Amino acid sequence: MSDPLAELHLAVIDDHRRRPRGRAPLPEADRVARRETPACGDVCELRFTLVADPDGSPRIAKARFTGAGCALSQAGASMAVSDLEGRPVADALARIAWVEALLAGGPPPPTEETSAVAALSVVRANPARAACARLAWTAAREALTLPPAATV
Repeated sequence: MSDPLAELHLAVIDDHRRRPRGRAPLPEADRVARRETPACGDVCELRFTLVADPDGSPRIAKARFTGAGCALSQAGASMAVSDLEGRPVADALARIAWVEALLAGGPPPPTEETSAVAALSVVRANPARAACARLAWTAAREALTLPPAATV
């Protein structure tokens, strides 16, 4: 017997793999982080351009990625940039923490969570696959928390 929700989640991941959102260079990026998974060869570089909101707090104006690797690492990067673009940095960091906890086996997404990111919950039970899905989110956290001159 198949699980319709798991099938839907896999279809969402496959859609991001086939039609990645935000896969493009962003030469004017303020923040950059590149991460690799040596065990499988996945490579992901996230780039962000930040702007100041009227209250002075930073917001992600543009988010892009480049990279190569398995379908899950690249779909995860597509989901990350499409989910994070437009968010205040503080909200983006909270979102990243939620996704990292989800992929580490934390609580499943709430039923009201309807974003594509919730689809990543389908790989939580497999640590190797979860690491692939988490790669871009880890790069995003690093890019957003390091000072601009220290981005890696």
